[in-house]
Amino acid sequence: MDLEGIARRLYPNVEEMRKKIIEEIEFYKGKDYQLKEQLTDAIIEEVKKSIIASKIEPLLSYPVTGLKAGEAGLGSRGKGDHIIHEKILSLSGLNKFEDARVNKNVVVSIDGIHSRLAYFPFLAGFHATRAALRDVMVKGAEPIGVLVDIHLSDDSDLGMLLDFEAGVMSVTEFLGIPILAGSTLRIGGDLVIGERISGGIGAVGLLKKVFFSRDKIEEGDYIVMTEGKGGGTITTTAIYNGFYDVVKETLSLVDLVTCRVISEEFIVNKVHSATDITNGGIRATAYELPENLGIELEKEVFISLINPKVYEMLNSLGIDPLGLSIDSIAIFTKEPDVILKKLTESGIRAGIIGRIVRADKGKLVDERGNRLEMGFRESPYTPIKKIIGNKTSYSEELIRHRLNDALKLVKEKKENVLKTLKAS
Repeated sequence: MDLEGIARRLYPNVEEMRKKIIEEIEFYKGKDYQLKEQLTDAIIEEVKKSIIASKIEPLLSYPVTGLKAGEAGLGSRGKGDHIIHEKILSLSGLNKFEDARVNKNVVVSIDGIHSRLAYFPFLAGFHATRAALRDVMVKGAEPIGVLVDIHLSDDSDLGMLLDFEAGVMSVTEFLGIPILAGSTLRIGGDLVIGERISGGIGAVGLLKKVFFSRDKIEEGDYIVMTEGKGGGTITTTAIYNGFYDVVKETLSLVDLVTCRVISEEFIVNKVHSATDITNGGIRATAYELPENLGIELEKEVFISLINPKVYEMLNSLGIDPLGLSIDSIAIFTKEPDVILKKLTESGIRAGIIGRIVRADKGKLVDERGNRLEMGFRESPYTPIKKIIGNKTSYSEELIRHRLNDALKLVKEKKENVLKTLKAS
């Protein structure tokens, strides 16, 4: 519970602020918590001063878009999230989607823990670490270590911290790499009470030979995909829908093994590019290809490569497997038989799920040429997500327009600060 957020929402009604903050403190700390009155007074005083500060000093304010993160699709891995990330990429000058970035032969990526795994720290740590390392390795890098950023709410049990770290180290020890650095903090300091954890894992690798950039994908490439056993998203689906036996299916690192296989000397020059089928599933993967290219998908082959227990769960819940993270590896190549042979020799199940075509008919089409559109959000996979649905009250045009206005303002702020830094 964000006590500062409560105070800001109720400002300037001091009595309502006081009543609600004390109520929340008592819920988590108990009615006999001796510091509740003093803490409430301090929160109200701090919030008053911080709100005044943001009105006086432009540096302390942000552009208000009127777009709420959830309603705009942030983090929901569909069209909304795609638009938002387009703007982030524009601000950074990177422009193109990629799993990880390379600079001076160092390849780096970062992944946040799945928000719904906050009460399952081991799984949160395991899957975030696996995802970050996979993003580095799928680009052709050899991992050399990870960075851990973990935040606990004020009432989180410290066992959650240790459990999370054990999940991280299950992956790093499998690969024989170290934890290079870490940060352990509380969410919001003293102002977020409750037991939720948050954070992320960064991964660092050295490029071995070839960077498997998406820019190298060509028309006519075949797409070889490995079996998808799922990761954080499938784990979350299993937990919150009662398919507990599926959780163990996701505790696999065959995806990381696959990345090492395709980076081997014999095979690396047969690979144009590689990526993982994660955020938003194959529907989103198609939209992250170079602008003029799309995917002609062999839908039945794709489905056959989803772990049987995982697919049975998705099918019974009516969850579209094309719009969800299945954590398989997609390899783009003109020589699929060579890739398949090598993967089979390594004990990795794989198949050809389609090929790269011009995007004239759409970014993703089936073998009959039918369009398979990306939804506003990824396939809803928990009871709560099904209630929220896959629509929004915002139009795509509105989101783009308001984000563009905000981009102008933050770019001005950035340039002004840079001028100050250069002058100092």
